[in-house]
Amino acid sequence: MRTLLLFIMATLLANAQEFDNTVILQLDTLKEKTISLDEIWKYSSGDSMQWAQPEFDDSAWDTLNPKLEWEQYDTSKWNGISWFRKRVLIDSSLINKSVAFTINHAGASEIFLNGEEVYSFGRVDANPDSEKIYIPNDIPIALNFKTDTSYILAVRYSNHKSVTDPEWVEAWFGNHGFVIRFHEINSRILTLINNGKSNFGVNFAIGGIFLSLSILYFLLHLFYSNRKENLYYALFSFSLAMLFFSSMLGNLVFRDLTWIIIYRAIGMTGIAVAFLGYLGFVYSIFYEKIPKQIWLFVFGTLVLAFFIIYLPLREYAAYILPAYIFLAAMEGLRVIIIAIKNKKEHSWVIGSGVLVFVALIILVFVINLFKLNPPEILILILFLIGLFGLPSSMSVYLARSIASTNKKLEDQLIEIKKLSAQQLEVQKKNADLILETEKEKAARNEAVLQAKAAELQAKASEAQQRILEVENERKTRELEEARSLQLSMLPKTLPSVPHLDISVHMKTATEVGGDYYDFYLDPNGELTVLIGDATGHGLNAGTMVTATKSLFNSHAPNPDIVETFHVMSNSLKQMNFRLLSMCLMLLKIDGNKVRLSSAGMPPALIYRKDLTKIEEIIIKGMPLGAYVDFPYQLRETEIQSGDTILLMSDGFPELFNEEKEMFGYKSVQEEFLKCAEESPDNIIEHMLSQIKTWTGSKAIDDDITFVIVKVK
Repeated sequence: MRTLLLFIMATLLANAQEFDNTVILQLDTLKEKTISLDEIWKYSSGDSMQWAQPEFDDSAWDTLNPKLEWEQYDTSKWNGISWFRKRVLIDSSLINKSVAFTINHAGASEIFLNGEEVYSFGRVDANPDSEKIYIPNDIPIALNFKTDTSYILAVRYSNHKSVTDPEWVEAWFGNHGFVIRFHEINSRILTLINNGKSNFGVNFAIGGIFLSLSILYFLLHLFYSNRKENLYYALFSFSLAMLFFSSMLGNLVFRDLTWIIIYRAIGMTGIAVAFLGYLGFVYSIFYEKIPKQIWLFVFGTLVLAFFIIYLPLREYAAYILPAYIFLAAMEGLRVIIIAIKNKKEHSWVIGSGVLVFVALIILVFVINLFKLNPPEILILILFLIGLFGLPSSMSVYLARSIASTNKKLEDQLIEIKKLSAQQLEVQKKNADLILETEKEKAARNEAVLQAKAAELQAKASEAQQRILEVENERKTRELEEARSLQLSMLPKTLPSVPHLDISVHMKTATEVGGDYYDFYLDPNGELTVLIGDATGHGLNAGTMVTATKSLFNSHAPNPDIVETFHVMSNSLKQMNFRLLSMCLMLLKIDGNKVRLSSAGMPPALIYRKDLTKIEEIIIKGMPLGAYVDFPYQLRETEIQSGDTILLMSDGFPELFNEEKEMFGYKSVQEEFLKCAEESPDNIIEHMLSQIKTWTGSKAIDDDITFVIVKVK
């Protein structure tokens, strides 16, 4: 019925010539694709906070595409700060649900939904000096819909740089405005968790390896300047190192426009310089003198750098760079083929590394040309093989040079045996001297080679160790972010019920756990209390909590607890968390009546004041997401003034001390009986003191969560 009303409303809006400024959201559509709001919006220059309110009449406003693409909009409409409004219609599948939205821009923005500020990126200000730019890079933000089906999405946006220097903004960022996209919230959160920041460690490690190689070969050139190939290879390695370091720094400074432009320019120029060093390396190996065509590529590098820096021509740099790379790769391949054809000494050794490198370049062009999408791990492996092909072939080249010297010495010995006896004696003496000299040289060369190999191996081990350290740091940051996400799922405030006193506490373990609690207060005064514990730890447990939070928000109003368990269990089962499941206990308190059920949680404890004893309510049930249509039990009881309900996760009763002894459920009841007459806050303080006493210096192994409800 709500969907029918939604489309009737959309038809009426279309007749009123406002439908172009309306977007319709449906849960099924969001699961299939991302919805981008890059069409026409209502628009007004100036600045007034009244324009965020849904009842404001914007019929007299102009219309404008918020992307503000250069030469596709009337620049007189844009003065650096303005408001944009768009109507959002949702169907019944999104009522009381959340969706994720992302925004991308090179300015600052404030987002409002029906007059309430949802989020802000940077600082929006009419004064250009007070404006603070922020590039969100598609950070997902939760947008919570209520029972209404029609909303006004308002954006207060500023980008004064696009007014003072529009050509500069266009050249580096493509447009002056913003684009908003809607996503299904669970899939977007999973994508954010899975991606993480692993690129930082890879870029840092590879950049460090090439920087080390560049320093090593530059020092070799200083010690023996006749080997020009060492100098060109140092230039090649240094350019690649700068390319990876600039890519790594680009992920750290994305809020500053100037730094973004600097690292982009360094990256594009570094690629050209790397290929220039690559050609110089090949020429120096197979030519006695560097050929003149090297100056064509020097000129090409300078032209490319000029196009990158000079804004009116910058758009052509994207076409010149691929052409430059292709020509340089083919020129190097031509030199190798001619050298192999002419049977130049060791040409196939150096050529094998160059051929691998050229094959990588050709492969990249094929992937881009045919828009292929191979696995990322395959791309990474091929990329590393191509990059390290040259240093590997260089090491083989040095080893074969030493072996060739020894072979020539052996040939000379055979020739000496053919001489006459008299000449043999003279030649033998001379040969012995030459042999000793050559052997000493060979020994020195071999020692230098071994030292270089050992140094390279040490640097490689150091780089590998650094990669592991960076990976550990990344995982630590991800766990901290996941723990923050877990805590953000918890209620910000406790419900206010006249006849109840409520207190909660969660103590997280060192690793991300899966404990979770929540409340829902029905308009009729019925209180729904939830406490849960996801099986396992880490990011997957945090994801299970996120999914359970979304399901609870949707089904908490349902009065049937068993039906709610079945719906949530089926939904979690369909999400395919594999071996993960969610233990859960759900209570509904209406006056002095209590209904509760459990799916794998510890027993609920009720202190009966009139009897001065603890009642233990044990309800057996499988965790949610493990089985479909499990027969969950429902228990009902009554509570009187002074009674206290204690709900907990298994982290407290199953807590171990330094002697590996478990605290136990019986001890929990004994400690609860000691403090049950006190306030919920004091009860929690008592339990926490027992935890500290029991564990001593030992860290807790699992999350510990309490929910206390006391009848006034």
